[in-house]
Amino acid sequence: MLMPVIAHIDLSPAEREKFLQQIGRAKTAHLRWRAYAQALLSGHDIEEGHLPLEHDECQFGRWYYGAGQALRTLPEFRAIDAPHQQLHQVCMDLFNLLKRSETPSLWQRIIDLAGKGDRKKTAEIQSKAALLTRVSGELLRALETLERQLQDTKNL
Repeated sequence: MLMPVIAHIDLSPAEREKFLQQIGRAKTAHLRWRAYAQALLSGHDIEEGHLPLEHDECQFGRWYYGAGQALRTLPEFRAIDAPHQQLHQVCMDLFNLLKRSETPSLWQRIIDLAGKGDRKKTAEIQSKAALLTRVSGELLRALETLERQLQDTKNL
């Protein structure tokens, strides 16, 4: 029978509080990033830098791959990486769908008289937007699990 691996990390109360504050700021940074993504979906122009598409360039990613790495031995911390990277991939996909500026040829317009291409693109955007919301929720739940782990345990 396999025994679960229990991560161990010694944190003083001050260090624990510091990490809890960092996680709170990381959650806020993620929510801000998501708000910019939703604004983009609503047709608003987003200033460069407000919606980094690379997972290690956003404020949350800079924390996760920087100071947050002190918690890397915790499975709850490592569980954050996959949804975070997936969020950025979905956002990149959305960005490409929204910013695609291909002008259809005359032949494509004749073939697509009913506007099926637009409906297909709209459906794809809606699907990606729903995925973005779902994965964002997964990321927030993973952060909350990490917070609870830090709050509930004296020595991890």
